[in-house]
Amino acid sequence: MSGQQEKASLETIWVPGHTGWQGQQRANSALTVFGVVFGIVVLLFSMILFTDPAPAMKALGVGVIAAVAVGTWLLVAHARVTRVRVVRPVVDGQTVVFGGAAGIIWPLRAFALVGALLLATWTWSIFSVPADRLSLFTLLLLPVIALIMMIAGIRSWFRAPGAHRLALRPEGLELRIPRNNAAVAWDEVVGAALEGNRVVLRMATAQPSSWAAADLASDPVLLAELVTFYASRPDARAEIGANTLVRLRSGEF
Repeated sequence: MSGQQEKASLETIWVPGHTGWQGQQRANSALTVFGVVFGIVVLLFSMILFTDPAPAMKALGVGVIAAVAVGTWLLVAHARVTRVRVVRPVVDGQTVVFGGAAGIIWPLRAFALVGALLLATWTWSIFSVPADRLSLFTLLLLPVIALIMMIAGIRSWFRAPGAHRLALRPEGLELRIPRNNAAVAWDEVVGAALEGNRVVLRMATAQPSSWAAADLASDPVLLAELVTFYASRPDARAEIGANTLVRLRSGEF
C-alpha cells in the first residue's frame, strides 16, 4: 500500500465485503416510536398547562414544549447519522481517529437552556400558583427533569468536540469516552466485538473497556473488526495512518 500522507480531514468511507452493523434501522424505529408516544403524552400535558389561567403555568407549558422540541432535534440528529458499513476517519500523520457524531453537539448543548427555562418557570409557578392546581408531576418530577437537562447541557458546553473518539496508532490505541477511557499498546489488546449495544474492547491483563454503538459516527462492527485485525496482525500495524484508509476502502481486514 502507498505510504503517502493525507491531510487531517474527515473522510466518509463505505467499506465493501463486510456485513457491518445490522441494528441501526431497528434501533431507530424503536426510538422513533418511543419518541412519538412520549412526545404526544408530554404535549398533552403542556396543553393542560396552557388551559390554566396563571401566566406562570402557561410559561411552564412553553418550557415543556421547548424540551420536546430539543429532544426531537436530538433524536433526528442521531437518526441522520448513517453508520451501516460506513466509517468516518480523520488521518493525522500516523494517527487514525474515529470521532463522535458532530450533529448531536448542539442539541445536547440546547438542553442547558431548556433546562434553565423549565426550572425558572417551575419556580415561578411554585410561588404564584395555589398548590391544589399543581399536579405531583409538576411539583416533583419537572424540577428533576430540568436539573438533569441542565447538567447534561452544561457538560456538553464544556466538553471538547473530540470527547468521543477512538484513535489508532502503530504503537497502540486510545479510546476516549466519558467515564470509560483506555490507552493501551497493541500487545495488550486481545480484540473487540459488538456485544448487545456496546463494543467491548478486551485486554490481556486490564479490565475491558467499551463504547456504545452510537457513541461514534462509524459502524461499530467495522471498528471492532479493524481493531481485532491490527491486534492480531503485528506486521500490519506499521501501516496505520493514511494506508489505513486504503485498507478500509478495500475491505481487506
